[in-house]
Amino acid sequence: MAKGSTRRRTAPKRALIAPLVMLGAGMAVGVVVWHILMIAPPRQVAEQLSKQDRDALDRLLADQRSHP
Repeated sequence: MAKGSTRRRTAPKRALIAPLVMLGAGMAVGVVVWHILMIAPPRQVAEQLSKQDRDALDRLLADQRSHP
């Protein structure tokens, strides 16, 4: 057999491309999650107390201020 007539077997292109696509997608998701957790400012959630709870808290804070 001549060396030129034998065909060299290589991996199919999908076997090379699929891991690269998965790696790229994982990196993109990682960057998005990192951005959300580390860079983006947290959303401020307003505390909502009932009228009775607010009054009780105000009394408690006033009592704390009057007794150092």
